[in-house]
Amino acid sequence: MSEQVQPTFAFHTMGCKLNYYDSEVMASELQGAGFSRCREWMDADLVILNTCTVTNKSDAESRNLIRKFRKNNPNGFLVVTGCYAQAKTDDLRAMEEIDLVTTNVDKYNVAPIVSAYRGAGRVSEEPHDIMEKRPAEFRLLDRFEAKTRAFVKIQDGCNLRCAYCIIPYVRGNNRSIPIPDVLSQFRLLAENGIREVVLTGIHIGTWGRDFRPRKHVTDLLRAFEETDLDLWVRISSLDSPEIPDEMIDLIAASERIVPHLHIPLQAGDDRTLRRMRRIYKTGQYRDRVEKLREAMPDICLGADVIVGFPGETEEEFESTVAFLESIPMDYLHVFPYSNRTGTAASKFGEQVNGRISRNRGRLLREFSERRKREHYARHVGQTRQAIVVNKPLGGRTRSALTDNYIEVPLDAPESLVGQRVEVTIGKEVLNRWDAPIPWAV
Repeated sequence: MSEQVQPTFAFHTMGCKLNYYDSEVMASELQGAGFSRCREWMDADLVILNTCTVTNKSDAESRNLIRKFRKNNPNGFLVVTGCYAQAKTDDLRAMEEIDLVTTNVDKYNVAPIVSAYRGAGRVSEEPHDIMEKRPAEFRLLDRFEAKTRAFVKIQDGCNLRCAYCIIPYVRGNNRSIPIPDVLSQFRLLAENGIREVVLTGIHIGTWGRDFRPRKHVTDLLRAFEETDLDLWVRISSLDSPEIPDEMIDLIAASERIVPHLHIPLQAGDDRTLRRMRRIYKTGQYRDRVEKLREAMPDICLGADVIVGFPGETEEEFESTVAFLESIPMDYLHVFPYSNRTGTAASKFGEQVNGRISRNRGRLLREFSERRKREHYARHVGQTRQAIVVNKPLGGRTRSALTDNYIEVPLDAPESLVGQRVEVTIGKEVLNRWDAPIPWAV
């Protein structure tokens, strides 16, 4: 009797780190169900497109990928899941290219996917209300596809209702993963050779608020510090009001919680922040980043900024630029405002002209590159701990990512990928800025 060939599956994951974690969970479940993972998603028997819906552009990209897949793999079985699938379930089910749509509510349950793949015809399920989902879904993973850094889910959902953001409506309210489960995941990954984990969620600064008694993410970090795990922990994103002094002191004293924080700003003007329904003012934000820099001079600080939010005047944008110039910020992620149906901002008047938004975005990206170069330049000559990654850089075979988020070109054998090494930061890290940057705004 001939051996039965395992059907292959592949993922194409869009958007945030939490989506990548979700994809790894689903992959683990599919492997347990008898499927074999492959990298070429255009050639696989079963393909899962894990979508994002944070902007109109990401929605359009999802639709383009769906059509591209069907054109190139007419016999493949296509499953669409993720945030776009949660937001526009019926629209996607109407696309003839798709075999199955599953929402964020059902995402970790691969049984319907397996049944649909092994059965005949299309399978349709009723969408569920994401706001009713309790508690947070969690699975232990013993591996992560990237092999160098693993994303670890510590919470899901968001209780804020920022005027521009659709994500709470496709991810639900805040739900936290208990400390013992998070530490078990850390330990399992460490035992399997992972040396860095990135704390991941939709709004990780609200971790623990749904517990009784209530906890703060500092409690999770402190619990990790009490272990003997040979791991780095990197915190993906925290709003400035969620960074108390005790957290700053804990990170500054730690050798395993790395000195790198991403702190969303969105605007450096209090009038714009008020319209955005953000939970802080610029003065509070300044206090936190200055306190962090004072406690950790080598820390890398990043921020998100939205340009072209409805009603953003030239004066307000100039206020944002002036604020950024005045604080110790090392890089930015810049996003043109995207009008999302169902959000408060979609009903605002005074939409900003797209050309103006693009120009403002270009200016802030130039600011970001200047500050990033300055961050790199300050550390030339230092020797720091870094994780080797399988990414050629600067003519070298690999690169290494330092604790404070500097990419260093490195010649290293493949056996060192994912391992922690000491690297000396040479002037070659500045070579990327020798030529003008070709902006694609």
